[in-house]
Amino acid sequence: MNPQADSGTTAVHARELLVQYEGILAQLRDLGVVRTNDAPAGQFAEWLAMSVIGGTLAPNSQKGYDLDLTGSTWGKVQVKSRVLRENSARERQLSPFRSDGYDHALVILFDRDYSVWRAAMMPRGILDKCGGRVRATDELLKSGEDLTDRFTTYLRARA
Repeated sequence: MNPQADSGTTAVHARELLVQYEGILAQLRDLGVVRTNDAPAGQFAEWLAMSVIGGTLAPNSQKGYDLDLTGSTWGKVQVKSRVLRENSARERQLSPFRSDGYDHALVILFDRDYSVWRAAMMPRGILDKCGGRVRATDELLKSGEDLTDRFTTYLRARA
């Protein structure tokens, strides 16, 4: 925060931005892209995955998986995403895998404009070797099925 900034002006500007954010979230909910008031990146990733590869979104707060693709090779899928704002290694840390009710994990890394930078579907066994915390390194992503082209093509077709 800029110590030179007038705190009153800063507070008003911050509130205006937060009001815009709430409006944006409401519009995303109306479109069916997000289902809660949580930060939208993860929900966008889940919605995008469903739009591209099908399946059914799990109910909100379902433990273990986000997308049900039962009957496919992937089964129940845990979707993890990050927005890479500075492309630093720190930003590639995924939220922990807290439950084991999934068969595959889909990792989607977005650029700052929410375009897909990388996307990979990985069997649970690969992630189990990493422990609970997983960093989306290039090596890890190469161990899964690269879906980047599929997601990128989908997004470009609808832009």
